[in-house]
Amino acid sequence: MRLSKKNLLAVLALVTVPLFLLTAALITMLKEWEGGTAAFSMILIALSVMELLLGSLALLRWQQEHLSRPFKKLQEAAGEIRDGNLEHELEAPEEEEFSQLFDSFEEMRLRLKNSAEEQLRTEQDGKIILANISHDLKTPITAIKGYVEGLRDGVASTPEKQARYLSTIYSKAEEMEKLVDQLYFYSLVESGRIPYHFIKIPAHAYFSDCRWELKEELDAQDMVTRYENRVPEDVMIAVDPEQLHRVVSNVVSNAVKYRDRSKEKNTIGFRIYVEGKTIVTEIEDNGVGIAPEDLPHVFDRFYRADTARSASTGGNGIGLSIVQKIMEDHGGRAVLTSVKGEGSCMRLELPVYEENDNEPDTDRGRR
Repeated sequence: MRLSKKNLLAVLALVTVPLFLLTAALITMLKEWEGGTAAFSMILIALSVMELLLGSLALLRWQQEHLSRPFKKLQEAAGEIRDGNLEHELEAPEEEEFSQLFDSFEEMRLRLKNSAEEQLRTEQDGKIILANISHDLKTPITAIKGYVEGLRDGVASTPEKQARYLSTIYSKAEEMEKLVDQLYFYSLVESGRIPYHFIKIPAHAYFSDCRWELKEELDAQDMVTRYENRVPEDVMIAVDPEQLHRVVSNVVSNAVKYRDRSKEKNTIGFRIYVEGKTIVTEIEDNGVGIAPEDLPHVFDRFYRADTARSASTGGNGIGLSIVQKIMEDHGGRAVLTSVKGEGSCMRLELPVYEENDNEPDTDRGRR
């Protein structure tokens, strides 16, 4: 234990004074013995012994008080933590030798506080996602019930009308399936167990396939698509095809969801090109856009720029946070730019796979 300067001087004083007296007594005794008397030296020795005894008692009392005060503070702080109060801050001790112990205790308190706050946020996030998806499920369920009742009651009296009813029921069931899938995937994100299976594939062919898989959905929503792929056919990427497709699908779904219905033509464009050692995919739309104050928060979990609009169009606020998570796990990133009233552009960046790179990890699902 390192003593402070003040305490060190006090200890030295208690030790050196009797030692000084004892030394003086010994010198005097030698001189007095030469003269045939040792009375004065005996007095000095007695004073030295008394000083030692009193000094020892004083030192013992000082040590008891010196140690008990900081330990009482530690005991009080530990009691606050035991009672669940993680806001009680442990003040720095007057005794310098206890500062390291107090700093360690305070660091422990802050870690416990941060852990408790993170647990509380996780619980609140879980409640929010359940509430949002429960709300979003009501719309397709209500529609399905209505159309099934129409079929049962004979409202759809013609084959054409029956086919239209069944088509709507099927699309609403698909919508519910997507919501349930998103809820399940969110649970994987929270537990850090996204089941990645990375493989090496040509970038040009992969994004072309993505475009054709999404074209039917876009055509059904009367979205005009533009596609430009300038990536050489021999350029490779190491990705999980399923999870990267989830990224593109989430971005496209957002573009469809927040299209500007007041415009005569809703468009969505795909541009894929190489920039240095990066594959860049830009997905651009002419939708409603995002306000500047909302743009920095779009990747935050459960953030919805316009609650009223989100409630009417659907959306639980986790789609873009999933996009960001998957892109980061691929060694890339997602960047969104947007102008309110004009549209948005999502830029997805992935590293080019080179032959001298290590072989892609085929299973990164446990992070």
